[in-house]
Amino acid sequence: DLDLSIRLQLQLCIRVSLMDSVYLSTIMKNLIAALACISLAALSGCSSEIDVIREGRLELLPEYTVGQALDNRKLCESTDWSVIEDERGRDVVRYTCDFKDIEKNYRDTANEMIDAAKNDSRLITLQERLNELESEIAREKQLLKKAQNHIDNGNSWTERKTENGSSYTVWPRVKQQSITDIENHERGVRSIKNQISMIEKENQDSLSLAQETLEKYKGARAFETIDWVVMEDESFMVLSGSMHHTNIFKDTIEETPHENIQSALYLIYNENFDTLFAYEDALQQIAEL
Repeated sequence: DLDLSIRLQLQLCIRVSLMDSVYLSTIMKNLIAALACISLAALSGCSSEIDVIREGRLELLPEYTVGQALDNRKLCESTDWSVIEDERGRDVVRYTCDFKDIEKNYRDTANEMIDAAKNDSRLITLQERLNELESEIAREKQLLKKAQNHIDNGNSWTERKTENGSSYTVWPRVKQQSITDIENHERGVRSIKNQISMIEKENQDSLSLAQETLEKYKGARAFETIDWVVMEDESFMVLSGSMHHTNIFKDTIEETPHENIQSALYLIYNENFDTLFAYEDALQQIAEL
């Protein structure tokens, strides 16, 4: 089931375009200088813990309040702020972004998988080549039979006169070449049939996965959480963040912590992502720096 879920996530990539590489390169260059200073900011006055964070500004990214940056993301269907208690009894402010179109992405991807499996051009190409090889084998077998008849009748060769002289067909040589060609073509036929069998199995697996997806995708979610803490002097800092995805085949929510929450915040503040995939791809590339 886990492999199926991972495979489905990968196939979502069929439907979306990758983020522009020049933009990502710029983010990476700027990020190195930013990471050391992004996590702490201050807000004077008396407010609730959520308001302290939403109305505050990060020191290195002061152009927006935290709320302006996080509550107005193109990727979010909705956002929410809440206060939870961690394992040490500390109040933690949790920001949640529910990403858009998750059910639609599952449904559309499943339908595209069905269409691709039922109209696989690889099978058409292989079948055409298979037909050609089988025709060649039939032709070579006819030639082999003809050569054998000549040999059986004591004719080792045949002369054919042309305007430029005479040409000779040496039937034992024709026979041997036909046998060699038939063997080569038959190996090709076996190889193509094996390829066709593998592709048909792959397409059947895709159809089964797509059908199961269409039966289970409703209610699927993908969301991001970012946790913050407010200090006694009403300064605040970011603690951690995670991506969460529904595994529709296990009916569970699977969490993937951000390797570097500062990186995620920097990407959010400079957001230029039209798809969830582009955002997650950028997170992965920055994590590999």
